[in-house]
Amino acid sequence: MIEVTDVMKRFGTAVVLEVEQLSLEAGHCALAGPNGAGKTTLLLLLAGLEHPTRGSIRIGGHAAGSLGARKRVTFVPDQPALFDDLTVADQMAYVARLHGLDEPPPLAWECVEALRAEALTSRFPRGMSKGQRQASGLLVAVSRPFEVLLLDEPTTGLDAKARAGLLDVLGALVQGGSTIVSSTHDDDLLASAGRVFQLEAPSQVSEDSG
Repeated sequence: MIEVTDVMKRFGTAVVLEVEQLSLEAGHCALAGPNGAGKTTLLLLLAGLEHPTRGSIRIGGHAAGSLGARKRVTFVPDQPALFDDLTVADQMAYVARLHGLDEPPPLAWECVEALRAEALTSRFPRGMSKGQRQASGLLVAVSRPFEVLLLDEPTTGLDAKARAGLLDVLGALVQGGSTIVSSTHDDDLLASAGRVFQLEAPSQVSEDSG
């Protein structure tokens, strides 16, 4: 599903990421490493929101950032972009309709239950805590069809029950054949992943387990 070949990303004169080869099929791969190691940069490249200085990234056989790749990928950044003047439920419905659905799929409501976010769906994002925005971003992201889910520090700000619910959701997605790539410092999330890749600043990715 994901093929990364000879990728390097430079901002100005600084090389922030180098990946010789990374191949991922269905399952959960966690990206680990210190701040500045390139975890978020790699997620942005996979999402097609940044372009590599060198090399290629393909999602389901399509170049990252192309229409074919974007149809398959949904992304929850560390600071989710939400509409302050729409409730979370309205944003879920809006994203579903944008992708040809009459309403959010059952998975979205399963996530609401798993994260104990029923009350959150009727709220506007303005004034939400970090954890509430993180949960809301995930609910909106899974309100559309996808094959690849990208998560940047998804457990940040979540309480223990919500974190446990998130792990349950990710496990169900893996069982359903989805490919998940998450960046994290969370030991529980790392332990739940089928594969872990350790990134070291400034450049090289190596497989730690799997």
